[in-house]
Amino acid sequence: METLAPTAYMSADPKLGEVFFTIAGLWEPERMRAFLRSLLETSYPIIEQERPIHLLGDLNGFVAQTRDTGEVMRENLMEWRDHGLSRVAIFGASTLAKLQYKRLSDGLDVEFFETKISALEWLRRPYAQAA
Repeated sequence: METLAPTAYMSADPKLGEVFFTIAGLWEPERMRAFLRSLLETSYPIIEQERPIHLLGDLNGFVAQTRDTGEVMRENLMEWRDHGLSRVAIFGASTLAKLQYKRLSDGLDVEFFETKISALEWLRRPYAQAA
């Protein structure tokens, strides 16, 4: 049985303009806000270089969130867009988590994949080939 305890990890590769995160469980809005703030801070070296940000997310074990937590996620995605978020590649998401993420990320370049390898291939394609 899966645990609903919130867990997360994040890292960035400023040379590639990529931020990687993994997130699982069910999150309270304030805890999600703190995680997303840390994730944005992780991307500051990319923002300072005025490069596009490519976000790679592993949502294995992440469940659809409450409406309040979802709103925190949406607000954060829009803030990321203002800082240069260019593409988001998500892998490992459940059907419900995908549906929620699609709704929350409306207007952003987001794609969903079964594997990390396929997500990275799409994320790293030249822009003309990504569509």
